[in-house]
Amino acid sequence: MNPLPPKINRRRCLSAAGVTLALPLLESLAHGHAAAQESPPGSVSSPNSDPSPGRTASAAKRLVCMGVSLSMYPGEWNPVDEGSDYVAPKLIEPLADLRRDFTLISNADHPGVTGGHKGTAAFLSGVYQPERIGQSIVIRNQITLDQVVARAIGDQTRFQSLQFAAAGVSAGDSLSWNDKGVPLPCISDPMAIYEQLFVDDPNPQQTARMMKSGRSVLDLIHADAKLLAKDLSKSDRQRMDQYMTSVRDVESGISRRLQWLSTPKPGVPAISDRVTNFHENLDLILELTAIALQTDSSRVISIAIPGKGLPIEVGNRRINDYHGQSHHGKDPAVIEQLVQIERMHTVSLAKFLTRLKQTPTAEGNLLDCTQVLFGSGLGNGSSHSNRDLPVLLAGGGLQHGKHVRLREGTPLCNVFVTMLQRLGIETDSFAGSNGNVNEFVTG
Repeated sequence: MNPLPPKINRRRCLSAAGVTLALPLLESLAHGHAAAQESPPGSVSSPNSDPSPGRTASAAKRLVCMGVSLSMYPGEWNPVDEGSDYVAPKLIEPLADLRRDFTLISNADHPGVTGGHKGTAAFLSGVYQPERIGQSIVIRNQITLDQVVARAIGDQTRFQSLQFAAAGVSAGDSLSWNDKGVPLPCISDPMAIYEQLFVDDPNPQQTARMMKSGRSVLDLIHADAKLLAKDLSKSDRQRMDQYMTSVRDVESGISRRLQWLSTPKPGVPAISDRVTNFHENLDLILELTAIALQTDSSRVISIAIPGKGLPIEVGNRRINDYHGQSHHGKDPAVIEQLVQIERMHTVSLAKFLTRLKQTPTAEGNLLDCTQVLFGSGLGNGSSHSNRDLPVLLAGGGLQHGKHVRLREGTPLCNVFVTMLQRLGIETDSFAGSNGNVNEFVTG
């Protein structure tokens, strides 16, 4: 391990043997502007430094957008009652402990969007513009909500934005599109995300071998971490311990998956001992998302949740693609399977929101300064309706705890206007908006 000048690089990251561990946001390092000015020419800006005068990284606003390709079954998503006393349907029940941290919004959609599944690409843009070229339909999309935010605040972090997915998605089903109408590729492999966040060297296979052998990036930077701990307050040491534990847990999950990939089929361990299903993969990606936010590596992240990929375990069944369940034809048995699958989506969402809420920052917790949008560009998978989209908005310091039923046909982009304004972006319109929803979530 190369010695680092005290109170300079060590305060930015811990590094050794081709890996870099970005630091979480720490109060003890919040006033290190003088040290930051001593950085050698050409050094990379720290995740803990913020070029905006008078603003601390821990107060920075963040955005996470999660899009479910096949929607959420309306019969168990939308509460019957409005206001704060609604009875939670089955798909909302896993979020019971977080009830005051999110708002359910019904009757919002993209009025100009039709085409069923084609609405996936419109979820964050508000538009869908198919264009026929020969025998093919080519989507001409517009910039998505997350990329508008990334352009405004993304230059203050290592990654302007990050695009993840619980499984591989086609370009036409991408959640994130840039201002040229081009879909942004997303990463669905937790190991690849891990490498992007932590591995510096051009040979990440070395890190994969290390993790397969049970070693951790934390082992490599152990000595540097001990030196840093001497300069931290008691509360910051607790934050570092929590952060280090999270990194090690993620490594353990990835390591189990790597072990399975290289294990011959005969004599494999029991299913519970290896990461081979859809929601375990999603949970790993969400944990890495939380770490990326915690270290201020990025403030804008989108996560696609497609209908297929690794198997989804429903009772004794393993389903590789639940598109059939989403097209249930009102069959009660099929609907029951669909609700079980989608309930696992909200279980993963609940774990993610809880993780953010339990991560302290100087101003409160990470959920307080992170808007989390969960929903779909498809309102009803079975009927291919693009109306009344499932929408849940959490965190971000907004006033939550209720079900808001908007006037039928209200543009979802009205919600986006409020979100943008809350993120400090001065605008009164987005795509097809005709107002905002400030009265419902900002007091």
